[in-house]
Amino acid sequence: MATEVVLNPQIIEVLILLAAALLLFASEILSVDVIAISLLLYLTTRGILPIEDALEGFGHPAVIGVGALFIVSEGLLRTGALGFLSNHLQEWSRGSHRIMTALILIIVMIASAFLNNTPVVAMFIPVVLGVCLRSGMNPSAVLIPLSYAAILGGTCTLIGTSTNILVASIARESAGIELGMFEFTKMGAILAAVGLVYLLTVAPKLLPERQTITSLASLGGDRRHREYITEIEIRGGELIGKRFGDTILATAGKVRILQIIRGEEVIWPPLDDEMLDLGDALVISGTIEDLMEVQDQTGVASLSEIVSEARGTATQKEAQLAELLVLPSSPYVGQLLGSVELRRRFGLNVIGLQRHGMHMRSKISEHPLRIGDVLLIQGTPEGLDRIRGEEGLVLMSGVDDVVVRKGKAPLAILILIAIIGLLSTQIWPMATVALAGAVAMVVTGCISGTKIYEAVQWKVLVLIAGTLALGKAMETTQTAGWLADQVIHLQPYVGPYGLVVVTLIAAALLTEMISNAAVAAVLVPVALKIATQLELAMGREVSPIPFVMAVAFGASLSFLTPIGYQTNTLVYGAGGYRFSDFAKVGAPLVLIIWAIAGTLIPYFWPLYS
Repeated sequence: MATEVVLNPQIIEVLILLAAALLLFASEILSVDVIAISLLLYLTTRGILPIEDALEGFGHPAVIGVGALFIVSEGLLRTGALGFLSNHLQEWSRGSHRIMTALILIIVMIASAFLNNTPVVAMFIPVVLGVCLRSGMNPSAVLIPLSYAAILGGTCTLIGTSTNILVASIARESAGIELGMFEFTKMGAILAAVGLVYLLTVAPKLLPERQTITSLASLGGDRRHREYITEIEIRGGELIGKRFGDTILATAGKVRILQIIRGEEVIWPPLDDEMLDLGDALVISGTIEDLMEVQDQTGVASLSEIVSEARGTATQKEAQLAELLVLPSSPYVGQLLGSVELRRRFGLNVIGLQRHGMHMRSKISEHPLRIGDVLLIQGTPEGLDRIRGEEGLVLMSGVDDVVVRKGKAPLAILILIAIIGLLSTQIWPMATVALAGAVAMVVTGCISGTKIYEAVQWKVLVLIAGTLALGKAMETTQTAGWLADQVIHLQPYVGPYGLVVVTLIAAALLTEMISNAAVAAVLVPVALKIATQLELAMGREVSPIPFVMAVAFGASLSFLTPIGYQTNTLVYGAGGYRFSDFAKVGAPLVLIIWAIAGTLIPYFWPLYS
């Protein structure tokens, strides 16, 4: 009979720490890497983990392997290894929007099975926008399926997503379980195929029609597009000393005033009786045309002037509007608009900012940029050309993919094939093969030595290292065992196979709120304990692999929110979607995936040996 873990003060402390970490990850109050480092500090200062154990995560095979594969992925993308396929989409589709969508999703799905899916989606966003501009498609009909296809493709192999790498590494270290390159394929391929059918048949009926600058061009100038948030500052003129309700800003009805910022004070609506003063900053929302008209008012400084302190823009004849998407690897994440200096470096003026769910507590010019932000910019064609290909930014209007080292594409593909082959044989550990692949990319000139540091998503690696320490603390304090006991109590009601489904759903729900890597690091130790406790309760040998796989697939399949997975965050901004759009399109897919995975995981990986 299984001996239950007794709840003690240390377990309670770790549970509180776990809950606090989950809340912080979900709230995005702090950056994920800051939260991860804070976890390390707490665990060591409280004596829960020795400093050596807490820092082990930075040298963990999963961290090394994921970091090296970031470099391999970047080498393939920068050589244009996928460029040939993407550049011929319109030709192959023969004018059919449905065929074109299918080709895009299939290419992305296959690519994501062997490359990190975040850079794949980042590369395809401008490709999709360019194709949509030429063909008359609306990008919002393609971008959510694009993200979902990348997620589904990533579940098909060991290296398709950092989640699989992390799960396999923890399972190997903690339980001696070896998960090979294609161990995930039998389940992942089925889910990908079912998902592809859903995205091509059901999803189009659920997808909303949202507008971007690109879709404006393809729709012949329809102005029913999404709003941007911008900031203006009162620096003189007739607005000073006037009651806000009597000014043109209140009576024009073209823009919405979200708040007035006066020094450290934030004044919220209703604002009609508020007297305007010199230096007041007004946060406003409206369409592109309306925002530009308001910023032309006498005595008003535009956002561009506020962040650059330089008046004047490109002439009306030359000026073009475009959008810039901020990527996860961008060095601009966390920087203020003023410090980005787009005007000085590229001659571009920032007109507005598009960020879903933004709750302003300070001036826009003082808000740090986040992943998925979309900047509305204005400048000359020359200025836009100069920023094309800038690290960490995607120009989203009328552009195609940027190929840096075309002649190296065959070499990059050969390196990827070698990596897949070596991982399939399991001669060397995954981290060793990935490092060898990264070195080969640099030695062969597929990516320069300086670019490799930009290719690595350091925040992701720090996050993994920090959550690995939390997972280790859960093991050493028996917190994982206590949580496993609570799950085992459900066994009389759901049965042993039902526990696999419970594990799957728990991982899937958590990954909608926090990083998939964090979910994997925390839940794999719990999954292993569930198998151990179930074995003691059943009096027969129970395989931990079904529970490990339930965590792997559950943590990877984020379809309900735009914040659970980085590819969703990217298309969230680029497609002009609302938060609820993801749940509307993703909820039926989630139920289908849960039903298939819950049924087939125990079939492919039997519960009893």
